[in-house]
Amino acid sequence: MKRTTILLILLNIIIFAYFQWPDATSSNAHQVLPELHPEKVQLLSDQQVQELPTVSAPSASE
Repeated sequence: MKRTTILLILLNIIIFAYFQWPDATSSNAHQVLPELHPEKVQLLSDQQVQELPTVSAPSASE
């Protein structure tokens, strides 16, 4: 039981380290996000928000 616990803890540490360290072979560690265009942002009034179409959630039977 004690060996199993230690093995699981070590496995957990190895998996954590694997996902935390960036890939050494990639030259670009961070993915570039698309540029935002603030001139295209439009604030909606309450009336415009109410006029937006509603999307119904899919039923559980599907």
